[in-house]
Amino acid sequence: MIICLSHQQFDVSGRDFYVGQEGDDTKDCTLFLCKTLQAGLIQLNVNYEHEFRVIVAGYTTLTSGFEVFCSLPSPRIFAGFTEICSPQCDFFIDENGQFIVSGNALFQTLKFTKLNQATFQNGGAFCATFNELSNNLQIIDCVFVDCKAISNGGALYLQIMNQADTTLKDIAFGQCESQNEGGAFQCSINNGSKLTVQGGMDFLDCRTLSESGYGGASYAQINGENSQLIFKDYVTFERCSAQTGGGMFLRTLNGGNFTVTGQWTFTNCNSSNIGGGIYLETNNGTVNFNPTEQMLIENCTCDGSGGGIYCLISNNGQIQINNIKLSNCNSIRDGGGIYAIIEFGGQLILDNLCELYQCESHGNGGGIYIIIDSTTQCTFIIKDASIHECKSITDNSLSYPESGFGGGLFLGGSGDYGPSTELIDLRGIKIYNNSADKYGQRLYIVMKDVIEFCKYGILGEYVKGNQSNIYSKEIDLVGIPMDLSTFNSSSLQTIEQQQQPLELWWRILGILKSAQVVVNISNPNGKLIFHIVGQRMIPRYLNVKIFELRDQIQQNINYQINEMNNKDIKNIIKSLKKTSLQSPVTLKHKTGNHQQISISSDSKIEKNLRNYDNEIIYPPEDGSSNPIQINGEIESEQTASFGMNEYKWLNYKMKEYGIVISNDRNIYTGKDVLTTEDNEYIAVLLEVIIEEDDGDDESQIDDSQKEDDPQKEDDPQKEDDPEKEDDPEKEEEQEEQEKKEKGITVGIIVGIAVGALAIVAAIIIIIIGAFAISKK
Repeated sequence: MIICLSHQQFDVSGRDFYVGQEGDDTKDCTLFLCKTLQAGLIQLNVNYEHEFRVIVAGYTTLTSGFEVFCSLPSPRIFAGFTEICSPQCDFFIDENGQFIVSGNALFQTLKFTKLNQATFQNGGAFCATFNELSNNLQIIDCVFVDCKAISNGGALYLQIMNQADTTLKDIAFGQCESQNEGGAFQCSINNGSKLTVQGGMDFLDCRTLSESGYGGASYAQINGENSQLIFKDYVTFERCSAQTGGGMFLRTLNGGNFTVTGQWTFTNCNSSNIGGGIYLETNNGTVNFNPTEQMLIENCTCDGSGGGIYCLISNNGQIQINNIKLSNCNSIRDGGGIYAIIEFGGQLILDNLCELYQCESHGNGGGIYIIIDSTTQCTFIIKDASIHECKSITDNSLSYPESGFGGGLFLGGSGDYGPSTELIDLRGIKIYNNSADKYGQRLYIVMKDVIEFCKYGILGEYVKGNQSNIYSKEIDLVGIPMDLSTFNSSSLQTIEQQQQPLELWWRILGILKSAQVVVNISNPNGKLIFHIVGQRMIPRYLNVKIFELRDQIQQNINYQINEMNNKDIKNIIKSLKKTSLQSPVTLKHKTGNHQQISISSDSKIEKNLRNYDNEIIYPPEDGSSNPIQINGEIESEQTASFGMNEYKWLNYKMKEYGIVISNDRNIYTGKDVLTTEDNEYIAVLLEVIIEEDDGDDESQIDDSQKEDDPQKEDDPQKEDDPEKEDDPEKEEEQEEQEKKEKGITVGIIVGIAVGALAIVAAIIIIIIGAFAISKK
């Protein structure tokens, strides 16, 4: 069959109807071009022909309601003739025009434009309701522009029941609006029904207008077991707005499921209340963001809470988020990036590759704000998320507790929480470079059981995430043991009195009892083997600091002076003479083949040991060595050991060494759980044991002392000569000389003492004489 459309001829077959701007509705639309869908032949056959297709050539107009209710297996097809109009052919819809679909229909390569103000309550272009499995709506490669509805779904309203299957693919909405729900698109999926969005979907400048408007671009409710809404490809929301859920409003109920596997982007969306980008609510339903490419929410804002995302999770509802980035989102109240209320067994999991960057709140929680009901087994888990450069800013119009806390994350709990349930788990959080105007630069926790929460696990692992005790400040993580409702009504004074850095609650200070090192340079397992005994040493976390405590010779001198009673002066003078010939000894940084040792001479590295210029901290921070091996329970006596191949730093003949331990590489302790801040003498003396066997070569260790004594290297004559020391005559001469020196020294001391007594006597006589004269 040959059909002539606008001076063009087309070879077609089947039951096809043609419409276009130059057509005539009185003609046979199968042979000639009709003008609109109101043509009598189209109205008569649309729901009764076995196969039915309308082809739009150029553009056409819909001036009244057009119903499609046919349930035949072959869908009613409405398609653009793209050889005439590309990429879509136009469908202009006037104020009374609307597609009313309850049957099996397919719309393809069409652009729907609303010409006038809204006159229909739901669906400015389409109002579709499906109650049977055989009913199916497919909208593919279509565009909706300036579509409007009085109530819901500015362009498209869908209500799907009874396991119907609906597919949307490659659709764009621009400047669509409604008063209440879904500025462009509203759908309700029930009773095991399924809506699949394949290909892309774009929303641009869509909005809801009322003060109770939900979902500036899209509103979706999924209700009932096995009811599903699935997005398989990309979706973009740009400059969309609403009172709640600037881009999207989503609610899952009673087993309903929402899944995203494609890339989503929200840009410059806003709400006048909550959820600048998206509002998520689940009541015994599930929400799963698992995109193959990163989901991005950027520059979204709200006048309430949840600049990027607002979550309400209840009655065992679950929200799981993966591969998402929230960037430059902000809120006037709490949760610049994410705000979540978790109650009645709800679960929120930030599972993998989640990031919040430069988000800001003028309440609490610059990055994330969480309210969790601990009495009903609620869950908040961060498996992999980074929060950085987020801010919590003080709003002076609010009461003191309502702003400026928790730059990265604010966690507020109600009721009693048992840490052993592990329902709150922040181990996967990486949080850095955040700021809060008041407290908790990284994290602020308000929870009655925050102390027990911090103590659970090892060194606050369920709380601190990647918090480094070396490079972080205690004030970065702060908490207060009180209920959130009490906190919100507390005064500045109460909060400042009761809050504490979280680290103070999880810190475990080790006790060191003894330490020794076995020197055997032929030992293949380590030329230096250290053995320490103590308590509260935590496997995989224990660090040992070794530092020069004092000179061996100087220590002997101090001891002898206190005990001598003049009988050991000769030996002390000898020692002083020898010491005066020696140069200071400094440690050198060397790397052995077995393990790398960190040696520092910068006192700034460890503020608690600022008196000691040379120190070693083991194991090295770069992870090049194995953790220290520990045997025994933490609260019982433990032994620990480790080996080093580098040994020449150990100047055991000239120096005595002290050892302290730390479980966090920050606070070091020794005897009796004292820290180096409490007492600089708490270090345990390192006992040095030299093994005597055929493999020993003490000359190598001695060589290190020679390396550290440049005077001896430069002048070998200054070394002690054994022959000279064994000469009896010279020893007698030396003893005679020492006696003379002793006599001279004693004479000087006696002379000074006699002179001092004479002066004192003269002064007394003068005073007595002056007193006698004054009496006269």
